[in-house]
Amino acid sequence: MLLQSPLHHLTATAMASATQALAHNLNASERTHFVLVPMMAQGHTIPMTDMAYLLAKHGAQVSFITTPLNASRITGFIDHAAAAGLAIQFVKLHFPAVEFGLPEGCENVDMIKSRDLLKNFMDACAALREPLVAYLSQQRQSPSCIISDMMHWWTGDIAREFGIPRLTFNGFCGFAYLARYFVSIYIKHILSLKM
Repeated sequence: MLLQSPLHHLTATAMASATQALAHNLNASERTHFVLVPMMAQGHTIPMTDMAYLLAKHGAQVSFITTPLNASRITGFIDHAAAAGLAIQFVKLHFPAVEFGLPEGCENVDMIKSRDLLKNFMDACAALREPLVAYLSQQRQSPSCIISDMMHWWTGDIAREFGIPRLTFNGFCGFAYLARYFVSIYIKHILSLKM
């Protein structure tokens, strides 16, 4: 069962509008094809699965880019999507952990043992560019839009190469931003008292 946020209805409406807007520019026989590229971190991946579900439920074809380890973490969602007959394809790309100085099998942020390896992890993520381009180039239906995590700047290059829009996904909610803002003000206030 998918968890629904209080903003689920608004998100569903936005997804329907996006799908209809892109579908309007395509032949009636083609589905709008969204490519979702989440950051390999549970707090980023889970909201993207909800987005994939909503897009597919409104008739879009979805390619959900992941890695073998990360796919194993969302098997419940993969099984649910298959059982519901949703047009979601889970594309498991090899994650080049060892090539970037990470331990074998380190495919998710929660597996990084040291902050010093975060840059290596992000570089390994960016190395997914070529396999993703190869996958998209082989598809019978070209992508209509890429929706990628804000951390995946490199997907903008792919979108330009295919001549399609790229939307940036930022999983922070308004409350999180507000809380962060108030904490920063509080810290500044406390620091000013110590001076």
